[in-house]
Amino acid sequence: MEGPLQTATPTGEGTAYFDFLAALRALAKGDPVRFPPFELARWGGLTFCLNYDHDPIQRALRNGRFYEAEALRHVTKLLPAGADILDVGSNIGNHALYFATQTNARRVVVIEPNPLAIAPLMANVVVNGLLGKVDLSYLGIGLSDHDEAGFTMDRHLRNLGATPMRKGDGQLVVRQGDALFADDLFHFVKIDTEGMEIKVLSGLSDLISRCRPLVMVEVQDSNIPQLTDWYTHHNYEPIEEWRVSRDASNYLLQPNG
Repeated sequence: MEGPLQTATPTGEGTAYFDFLAALRALAKGDPVRFPPFELARWGGLTFCLNYDHDPIQRALRNGRFYEAEALRHVTKLLPAGADILDVGSNIGNHALYFATQTNARRVVVIEPNPLAIAPLMANVVVNGLLGKVDLSYLGIGLSDHDEAGFTMDRHLRNLGATPMRKGDGQLVVRQGDALFADDLFHFVKIDTEGMEIKVLSGLSDLISRCRPLVMVEVQDSNIPQLTDWYTHHNYEPIEEWRVSRDASNYLLQPNG
């Protein structure tokens, strides 16, 4: 079967698939939340809500393992106790759930604009009892180097995580990270934003200068020269690289003091 699972029928955008704002209001009041249908995978004491059949992240979870587990284990060794983590482009929560359950992180803030991913992301947090550790306050937006409206999500039938944001006449907004998190401290920032990584990093310049966090960023090959300029300017250095697709890699960056 190609694309989304037939049981989930994730079609349309926004409330056509999942009204996450209504869901957040219901959670705040202690009311029941109505989620779309999901396929469930259970292992390691966790439950994963899945809605795409051939998506590589969901396939890994369906097969009993975290996606990018090697990189996650490597990052874990470098995190301080009680770390605060910013997960930009959280997708359905693979990385967020790992850090919330497999490390002693204090808080994981998730950023995810795609309604097709927000539904399983929120469900994964709720069913695993992680509302006290995973912060859902910033769902429904993307990050960039400035605030801007009018974005939409392209559809990707086989890979939910490869869905890019596009400027047009959509209802989604992007925000500058420094404006959102001016008073927050983060020890680790993960960025996976399908080509927008340089703008996201630029919009977090003040936070990164102030907090000096460990950074893991997925970078399109075409953006590597800009990434090199960025980490040189901010006195960071790459310490690990993992190839994740034919045209992108994850870079793990640490500050030089």
